[in-house]
Amino acid sequence: MSSIAMTNLGFFLNEGEFYEHIRMKKGSRRALPIERILESARNIPKPKVLYRVSEAKIIDATHFTLDGVEFVSEAGVEKIAKSTYVFPNIVTAGREIENYCLSRENVLDQYIIMELCNFACEFAREALIRDVRNRYGVSITDCIYPGEDGFRLESGKKIFDLFENVEDQIGVTVTEMGLTTPSRTAYAIYFG
Repeated sequence: MSSIAMTNLGFFLNEGEFYEHIRMKKGSRRALPIERILESARNIPKPKVLYRVSEAKIIDATHFTLDGVEFVSEAGVEKIAKSTYVFPNIVTAGREIENYCLSRENVLDQYIIMELCNFACEFAREALIRDVRNRYGVSITDCIYPGEDGFRLESGKKIFDLFENVEDQIGVTVTEMGLTTPSRTAYAIYFG
């Protein structure tokens, strides 16, 4: 099955949640520098999503394949056994906001912009979940991220092998060690 790339998500920052997250009261004297930083950066994030429906096959108690690519994870096998659909995916805040952050010299600017990156990545994840619900009529019931729940980090990198031209489609690259650029990128397998 082909991949679905979502590249024009129209990021919107929920400022109430953002200020609550950084434990600051919007409009307060202490929040003025944050408001200035957000004002200059709020339109920069371009979150993106790449996902697909994969054919999953259980090999044994710890091994499974997605579209012929083998993975190792006992938890993954258990989750596949309980699911109808399997959605490998990559979500990112986008290179634009991370590059902007790296160009800042002020530590406060960098911190606030990286938190904005986190919110953009979460925005992409929520867009993915909505799209799966609308497109397939399925709710995401579980997920597994590389490096947790016994899903080896190096095995998780294989998620990228399920997609063609990830960098061209959503601007993300991954190293052999599983580190992504931009760093505010998450890759996982969702189950529905």
